[in-house]
Amino acid sequence: MKKRMMSLLLSATVLMSSLAACSGGTPSNSKAGSEKASTNVEVKGSSEQKTTVSDTGKKYEGTIRWLNYKPEVADQMNEVAEAYTKETGIKVKIETAASNTYEPTLTARMDSSDAPSIFVVDGIKMLNTWKENCLDLSQTELNSWAQNDTYKMTGEGKVYGISYSLEAWGIIVNKGITDAYFKSPNKKTEYKSLDDLYKFDALKAVVEDMQSMKDELGIDGVFGSTSLKAGDDWRYQSHLMNQPVYWEWGGTDNIDLNGEIPEFSFKYAENYKNILDLYLNNSVTEKSLVGTKTVDDSMAEFALGKCVMIQNGDWAWNTIQNTDGKKIKDEDVCFIPISTGVDGEDKMGLNIGASQYMCVNSQLSKEDQDAAIAFLEWLFSSDTGKMLVSQKLQFVTPFSTMQDAEYTNPLFASENAIAASGKMPYIWAVTLIPSEKWKEDFGSSLLQYAQGQKEWEEVVKEAVSEWASERELANANAA
Repeated sequence: MKKRMMSLLLSATVLMSSLAACSGGTPSNSKAGSEKASTNVEVKGSSEQKTTVSDTGKKYEGTIRWLNYKPEVADQMNEVAEAYTKETGIKVKIETAASNTYEPTLTARMDSSDAPSIFVVDGIKMLNTWKENCLDLSQTELNSWAQNDTYKMTGEGKVYGISYSLEAWGIIVNKGITDAYFKSPNKKTEYKSLDDLYKFDALKAVVEDMQSMKDELGIDGVFGSTSLKAGDDWRYQSHLMNQPVYWEWGGTDNIDLNGEIPEFSFKYAENYKNILDLYLNNSVTEKSLVGTKTVDDSMAEFALGKCVMIQNGDWAWNTIQNTDGKKIKDEDVCFIPISTGVDGEDKMGLNIGASQYMCVNSQLSKEDQDAAIAFLEWLFSSDTGKMLVSQKLQFVTPFSTMQDAEYTNPLFASENAIAASGKMPYIWAVTLIPSEKWKEDFGSSLLQYAQGQKEWEEVVKEAVSEWASERELANANAA
């Protein structure tokens, strides 16, 4: 299937005031970004765009380096680099940091002779660390194409970063299998479609019934592996935490993602446990083995039809689509929201937000900076670039130049349908988790709980205690 830019998804994210402009200081060399990049290397596909790579008018002889945040599109990023070099003759090297190692990798690269031209910050905490390395992009065409300041990291009248991917996550479902379940004369629940599963009690009843019917349905379990291996546990120590923190902090109108890290009491710990236990107890994998499982393992299980559901985001489509032996039909891939048993959750939709922002390295020469900007503007405006973004990278972007791009990701249609039904998106509140250390330690506790080595009460107590200490440090560093 093909579809145009998702106006409904963009409209939903525009409502998220928590992603508005960030306050902060001034980069040490912000003057470097005060002049609009202007050059003479013409790129294809945009009648208006003529960019250059240096004030001298000569072809850029250096290498544009991008430190990629997203391991799931590492191969596709290499295709982007090759395409730009083919069209312009300019070398591009895109390095992908391993999962959960982005900032340490960035620190190491910034101190090397191969410092990235383009890098990523994932929120206000990371921006506070790297602001002096972020060129002001306010005078670039790239900035003018972003349709709303919601999609930018800004402060003091400057634009430090621009989002390149608006993302949604929830529970991905194989509708072919759930349709077979709902039609089965052997089912023991009253529910008739996925539309009935927006409350936890209904989801739990259907999941447990499907688990009991796994032989009839031809599956190994309802959920794919809960990957709690260190480095592959981000779906649970970070993404799944969005539900409890969203509810504890009072929802969209009360959460300021640009403010201080809030206090956290894990008020909705039992609700988190509800959905985690549902994953663990109705899975293709025994709980004792979840520490050996990766995200790729679980996505392969889903693509091969071994399970019915998996928690992940729209970025997972590339992995599903490219799985050897893929059995699931494209039209059967869809979303339902994550439910945990909180009053009012039946009115909620998916978790939606802009999680990463492209930045250009202010510490490089102006020639290097202009080359990086020219490359990014090519990527989001030329015919070749737009094809790569929409069909290879599968990024939904905030750029006006991408409005005529065609997408092949079936999860985007599902996002639109959920938004069109009037469901309220969860904002991306987990950007306020105080530190990577907290995530790593919480993930470790989740693994111990799953393996029966730690009581849930201890998991909660440690999470709250460490949050308090990490919050104090994070807020002090941001002051």
